[in-house]
Formats: sequence, structure tokens, C-alpha cells
Amino acid sequence: MDEIQEFREAVMAILLEAKDKKGEPRFTNDSAKALLGELTDEEIADGLLFNTPQDVADVLLEA
Repeated sequence: MDEIQEFREAVMAILLEAKDKKGEPRFTNDSAKALLGELTDEEIADGLLFNTPQDVADVLLEA
């Protein structure tokens, strides 16, 4: 479970660093948390061996 939480925190950090075309943050803490909350712990656990936090963040950023 700690591994999943650490993974979530890493993805969250990437989302919070994302900027829009004007250089402004794309997400507030709450909106990034809500977006990341769309993924269940089971979905994250299933992808841990195949995806990096950056991979997951990229998918979320494209949504």
C-alpha cells in the first residue's frame, strides 16, 4: 500500500508542476487530487510494473 501512495504522490507532484500555454499552473491542488482520484488503487497497482509516474501523469494530462 505504501508503494501505491508513493506512486500517487509522485504523479501528483508532476501534475502540480504542469503549466498551460501561458505558463500558468494547469491544476490547483484540489483539481489535481480530483483528477488523480479517478484512478483506483487497483488500477495503479496493476500498472506499477509497466508505468512510471510520468507515464500516468502524461495520460491524465491528455484527458
